[in-house]
Amino acid sequence: MQATMVNAVYRFGDFRLDTVKRELRRGDEPIEVPARAFACLTYLIEHRERAVPQSELIAAVWRRDNVSDTQLFQLILRARRLVGDSADRQEAIRTIAGFGYRWVVATTVETNGASDAGKAMAAPMQEAAAMRDGAGPAANTADVGADATKGTPVPATASSALAMPPSSPDARNARSAAQRARRMSRNALAGVLMVLALASIALALFLRHRADTTAPPSAGGDATLHVAVRPLEVGSGPDVAWVRLGGMDLVADRLRRAQLAVLPSEATLGVLTAGKSDADGATMRLRRDAGIGLIVDGHVARDHAAWNVALHGALDGTRDVQASATDNDLVGALRRASDQLIVALGRDVPAEPADAGSAERLQRVRAALLADDPASAKTALESLPEAQRGDGETRLLHAQVEQRLGHYEAAEKELTDLLERKPSSDDAYQRMRVFITRGTGRIRLGRAQEARADFDGALAAQGAGNYEHALGEAYLGRGASSTIANDYAAAADDLGRARVVLAQSGDRLAVARADLEWALLDSARGAAAQAMPRYEAAARQFEAFAAMRPLKSALIGLQDVQLDQLQNHAALATSDRTTALAAGGGDPLLLRVLTLMRARILLACGQLRAVHDALAQVEAGDQGYLALSRDDLRIRVLRVELALAEGRRDDAAREAAPLPASLMPEGADDTLQAKANLWRQRVLPPTAAEPGTAIAPSTRTDAGSRAGAPYRRLAEAERAFALGHTGDADRAWRQALDLADADGTPRTMARVIQSWATALIALGRLGDAAALAGRVGAWAADDYDCALLQLRLAHALGEPTSWRNALAAARELAGERVIPVELTLAPTPRATDGGGKGDGGN
Repeated sequence: MQATMVNAVYRFGDFRLDTVKRELRRGDEPIEVPARAFACLTYLIEHRERAVPQSELIAAVWRRDNVSDTQLFQLILRARRLVGDSADRQEAIRTIAGFGYRWVVATTVETNGASDAGKAMAAPMQEAAAMRDGAGPAANTADVGADATKGTPVPATASSALAMPPSSPDARNARSAAQRARRMSRNALAGVLMVLALASIALALFLRHRADTTAPPSAGGDATLHVAVRPLEVGSGPDVAWVRLGGMDLVADRLRRAQLAVLPSEATLGVLTAGKSDADGATMRLRRDAGIGLIVDGHVARDHAAWNVALHGALDGTRDVQASATDNDLVGALRRASDQLIVALGRDVPAEPADAGSAERLQRVRAALLADDPASAKTALESLPEAQRGDGETRLLHAQVEQRLGHYEAAEKELTDLLERKPSSDDAYQRMRVFITRGTGRIRLGRAQEARADFDGALAAQGAGNYEHALGEAYLGRGASSTIANDYAAAADDLGRARVVLAQSGDRLAVARADLEWALLDSARGAAAQAMPRYEAAARQFEAFAAMRPLKSALIGLQDVQLDQLQNHAALATSDRTTALAAGGGDPLLLRVLTLMRARILLACGQLRAVHDALAQVEAGDQGYLALSRDDLRIRVLRVELALAEGRRDDAAREAAPLPASLMPEGADDTLQAKANLWRQRVLPPTAAEPGTAIAPSTRTDAGSRAGAPYRRLAEAERAFALGHTGDADRAWRQALDLADADGTPRTMARVIQSWATALIALGRLGDAAALAGRVGAWAADDYDCALLQLRLAHALGEPTSWRNALAAARELAGERVIPVELTLAPTPRATDGGGKGDGGN
């Protein structure tokens, strides 16, 4: 490690950082740098010859270790901005995925005021890329601290600055049921994130292959021994490259058939990928983080026509076991060596699998999936002989590959046909996996009830209790389905069962996925205070296992919570991290979800040009997804908001015209539909000639309808106000605010208050407007719309000092948005009548 320099001055580009004067200059201009940001920059520059782990950077800057990932990402975001860098360019601070950060811009050093040419250093991009490929993480791998058997919602805040009573029965009902209500659009996102997480679960389950129930553990067997099989060593040649992973999975499957608790191959690869630059460290992580007692390594070599397979099992601190076999058939040699290892461990050899004749071809497909290459897996499947393609295991694998490629409808057709043709008594374990795989796909299609029926089918399979891991996955999937269906009590029950069963199976990666589902449940039912730390904890676990797909899902969920809590810049920092992790990824579903989420965050942060780029990226992708979701509507609403933010009202009107002119029936993803209707009305307001239709108060009590209710009433309030019916507008705004309070989401409450307070200012009712604006004052530090409301009120009140402060705050958050010109002009001081500003009444 490079020692900290004394009296050092670092020069890079136009910048000069002086560690003694503790100043940063760009040219001759000093830049104000917060203390932690200065410490971060200095530490990264002083250690620029290597990548700095996240944990080391946290310790150096904060001098403690209880710092959240979000705090670190926000600091990196600020440090990048100070030196003219960004998460997209990474020209100064490069993210080393799964590890930390590295200073990569060419830097010269001066000590004692003199240039020291010998200490000049450049860190080229290719070196950083090499470090990214080789470095292992230093992430906190502590177990998730959430109690997964409890799910008590946090009580909603019931206080109201205006103490406005509800004016309709549905408003009172909504308040009493506040924490059970949640927006349906949150559940739509939850469904996408659930399918991304469950897709990884289904892959791990599929790669476990079929367990054999006819061979009970022998008396001398250790039923608690947890096993991991590492990739096999194999000679070069394209025809044997698949053996490294495919042979690994075959050995793991054989040991699993002997009733050993074997870590899924995907999880094993995650641990090894995280520590591939440190073999000893990877072994330690397998034993410590994954609870592995037996680590199996193997070597495959060809001797003329015969294959030699040697396996070595290292037991933790007790003894080693050896096995070897030779056979002209490679798969046969792998199986025979595995069986010898099973005997050495005191287990009975399981029966020969039914697909023994086609095993090599299927293992090639599984190897491609383990390598995260579903396209190659599909090519391998299509090369199989026609007779083999009708085999149940092959068809299940084909459906799994189709799901990984995003072809959910084709996969469902294959799985349904397989269930109809296979008798229920034939291979119960395979039947469980078919149900679980189909249920996972149906979650993505938004068919929660049908998905739940699939997981019920898996749990009802004959002898389901004998397949511990599959049982846990079925509970996990059913819990996810219940979350989307707003049946939160049932979801909590099933997720609690899943976590216990998966923990007993020894698969800690699956336990982390269960914790992700708990975060999604908390998010859906409005318990953001519980969801946020659970997302972060799950992300740390996934990072420890280098499980990239569920890690990205956890980070997308975290962004959604941060955005709803009006933590816009924290959400941007999380988005930057997720985008860096997703670079080069081939999952079109995940990329689309990530990009749409990023577009929302960029818009909230005022980065309008970047929003254009993100929307173009989504629309250039696989449009088949748009037909399976409501993303076409989400994209159109985003385009309306973007056009208005840029002052392009004609474009906004064109984009808004196809939006629903009236609200859809209640329960039909009402939050999204209500928002779409609201934006259409704002761009194309009602007139006396075309007044539109009043929106009746909601009479339903289901969670989805209650969640959309604030926006339904807000649309009616703005319609009445546009028509000059101020009394009706006031009543609708009061109802909307009551419903927003019941929902408890800061973003919903802020949007209602901004709308009403702006109208009150226009009417000169400044006392009422001030009371409303005070409720969102705390959010004005991070949300532009809240800051703009403070500015509008200060300008109307004619208070020069408050106006100047509010204008500075709005400019800080505006980004590329243009503040209305009239608000940038000094206000005229208002005369008061001694009774306060405004009329104070409603």
